[in-house]
Amino acid sequence: MSDALASPRHLRALLTEFDAVLSAEYDALRERNADGLDAAIARKQRLAHDIEVVTTQVTPPATPDPELLEEWSEIRTLLGRCALANRTNGAAIDASRSFVTSMLDILTGRNVRERTYTARGRLAPAVPHATYERV
Repeated sequence: MSDALASPRHLRALLTEFDAVLSAEYDALRERNADGLDAAIARKQRLAHDIEVVTTQVTPPATPDPELLEEWSEIRTLLGRCALANRTNGAAIDASRSFVTSMLDILTGRNVRERTYTARGRLAPAVPHATYERV
């Protein structure tokens, strides 16, 4: 990546695009759109790589230049929005996984109450109760 691209302005543009991709990912999760989700994930991975590269080449200003300080303030705001959107998407994935697990429990006749929570507050795998599940 050239030095011209490794600027706070470029980083802000990448983060703005990353925020938009996280929004598209959330929409795809909500709509259960597998193609849209695949596209969002692929784009998110490329952007995450580009952001990582740029952040190793760009540093916050050492001198109090008002224009640069404003640029970095916007970058910090975008980072916060992206972090929140990513946590929201993760929660949506966990909720969907929990729903699917519950439906599978019902379909297989497994007692939902056999599940316990892990130290992280997530559902632990069900304890096998049938002979065919232990094998």
